[in-house]
Order: sequence, then C-alpha cells, then structure tokens
Amino acid sequence: MVPMLPSADDPSRGQRTGLMQRLRGLRWNRPAPLRLKTVAVVIASVLGCQAMAASRLTRSPVAVVMPDGLQGAKQVFLQGLRLGEESVLACRADAPALDLHSLPGDADPASLFPRGTNGTPILPPLLVAPYAADLDTYGRLADAGDAQLILGHQRGSSLDRLQRLESRSRLWPLLPAHRDDWQALAEGTISRGWTRVLVVRDPSIDADRAIDFVTLFEELGGEVLSYTEQKVQLLAGDSPEHLARLDQDIAWLGPDALVVAADPDGDLVRQLRQRQEQDVAGRRLAWIWLLSAHRSRHLPAQDWTQLALEQPAQGPAWSSFADAFLRRWGTEPGLMAAAGFETARVLALTMAGPLPLASDGRRDPLGWLDPSAEPQELCGAIAQRRSGQATRLKGVASDFALRPGQAPSGTAKVRLVAAE
Repeated sequence: MVPMLPSADDPSRGQRTGLMQRLRGLRWNRPAPLRLKTVAVVIASVLGCQAMAASRLTRSPVAVVMPDGLQGAKQVFLQGLRLGEESVLACRADAPALDLHSLPGDADPASLFPRGTNGTPILPPLLVAPYAADLDTYGRLADAGDAQLILGHQRGSSLDRLQRLESRSRLWPLLPAHRDDWQALAEGTISRGWTRVLVVRDPSIDADRAIDFVTLFEELGGEVLSYTEQKVQLLAGDSPEHLARLDQDIAWLGPDALVVAADPDGDLVRQLRQRQEQDVAGRRLAWIWLLSAHRSRHLPAQDWTQLALEQPAQGPAWSSFADAFLRRWGTEPGLMAAAGFETARVLALTMAGPLPLASDGRRDPLGWLDPSAEPQELCGAIAQRRSGQATRLKGVASDFALRPGQAPSGTAKVRLVAAE
C-alpha cells in the first residue's frame, strides 16, 4: 500500500516530533510503535526547551526541511526514509528522533527555528536541506546556527559552486553530480569509436549538461566539431535557417554521431528525425541523447543507432536496496527514494555512538565519516560507531565517500538502442 502524505493543512513550521510518530499519520503497511524518546522530544518542544538545542547534546534531534508542493517527490522521499529506518531497526539500533518541517520554496528557513538572545537561529547539530535547496541561503543558515547541512537530493549545477562557498565545510551532498551521468555517456561514445561529434541543444534545455558532456568528451580525446566558436550549437525546431546550417555541417564535417540535448517529443527532435529519415545531409548519424535515465527509458528504435543513459550514477549497494524497496512499496525506486534511504542511515549512524571532537574542541556530528575506509554493511558500520571508530557505509545512492563541499561519486550505465 502506498502511504498517504500528511494533510496539506499542516502548519508550515511543522510539529516537533519523532520520525515514527510523524509517519504514523501516513497509511503504512505496518504502523510503527511510538518510542519514549519521541515523547521526550515532543515534551521538550512544548516546554520551549531551547537549552537542549543550544547545548548540542549527542542525542539532539535532527531537523529535516521538506518543500511544500512536490507531493509525489515528497512521498517517495518519505518511503525511502521509512525503509532506511527499518534497516536501522533491523540492526537493533535506534532511529533518531527528527523534527520534520514543511516550508514554501520562497520562505526563509531561518523562520522555522527559535532564536537565541543574540538573534542567531538555534539549530540542532544536523539539518537536512530540501530538494534542490538554495545553497547560499542554507549555507548561511548552517553557519549562523553552527550546524552541519546534509544535501539529501542535490545533483544539479549548484554542486559546481560548492567549493566557492564560504560555508562549504558544512555542506554534505549525498548524491553524485549529474556530471557522472554525462561521463558515462562520453565514455560510451568513445568506446564505440564515435570520436568526432556535433552537439546540438534545444533552447528549452539547460546548457549545463551539454557543456559538461563537451568537457568530458574532449578530456577523453574526443573532438567536438563546429564551424562557430560555440561548440554547442543552439537549434530551434521552427528555424529553417538553423536546420539548413546543421545539414551543411554534417555534410562538410563528416561527424561520427550527433549529440542531442532536446525533448524527444519536441519540435526540434521531430525535425531532426524527419531529416535523418529522408537522409537530407547524405548520412544517417548515430545519436547520443543527453537525457536523464527516466526520460531515456522509452526511446523508440529508429533506422539508426542511439546511445542513452540506462541508469543514473548509483552506489554499489543499489541492487539490494532496489529489491527491498520494490518488495516494500511495489514500485521501483529512483534517486529521490535513495536520498531518503541514505538520509535515514546517515542520521542513525550519527546518533549510534559518541560524536568525535572537531579541531576546535566542539562535537562534530559528521566527524565519524571516513571516505577512505573499507565500505561496511549497515550493521557493521553501526558496531564500529558504537565502539567510537570512524566508518563508511556501502553506499546505495553513491560510493559513500562523503566529504564536505564535494559530491560523492557513482557508477552510471548506458544502453544502446539498436537500429530497426
């Protein structure tokens, strides 16, 4: 049974509650019992116990900010979060109490938290940012509240800015960047002997993916052809001049393949397919699609070969997670579900043992992460945390080599859509 999300009438500030209590409002297959620790968190909140947050206790709650709207994405994230908590309970460990907040996309997240006497927000040691969070806003909040910020689902171009942010030492992405997907496509293109390509982009598609592909393709020794200074050619499906110029480029430059950043159902692709079928330029090129795996899933076979993303960048434990998610919820998971799953495990590991000391003598909630350690299954990682050791999980969403200000890596897969 698919869970129902909380009522849209929930206040934007969100109730202070443990994860298990909050999720009892959803229709799960098996209602989870309320824990005494959850009750304690609620009582402390009702009494306005700011001292707990200010003292940075080891068992302090974690704040999770979820966006208003995006109900489908929110539901999938909560499904992954619940499955992650169940995996923690299976290891005879406690899942941490959480403060779940709902926030409109344009609202100031600082408004969710009380303020100290000096006016700074009082945050728990760990804060989980919402989907595609504004890193400037949340970075400033983490700095002001002396918190570490987990970026549960951040994959886009904002990750390229991490190293330039003053708050980068507080920002912890859980998912690989999109560049890992385009890296797999670039490698797949080269491995098939397509070393000379033309790259075209519809104006409605963001430029980052095409720019990333060009950079990665050239680093592998490929050549991007163009008669202009711009290596990515901007084409509009309703522009005969653009299409005629592309025909000339194909005829004169003789590329091995055409790299397409466009909607498969859009005007530009319809025009390109028509011209390819009519063999306007005298060649039927292979196509490389700069699309997400989800958008690439239903590409129809054509009279020419196509290369597309089959699986976005993922971690080594993806298969077991996907099987468990399918059994639990009846659907195949995506990276949003994996983000919720990994978030639950990171939070549980943080609370499973003593927090290490930072260089300034304060407790570091994520100081237990060792990106160079041998990856462990969850129960083994919990045992290491309980003994005060650093550890690293066998990752689902990435290789779990987590570092502040740097996205982890993952392995993406491509597939060949053979010609009819």
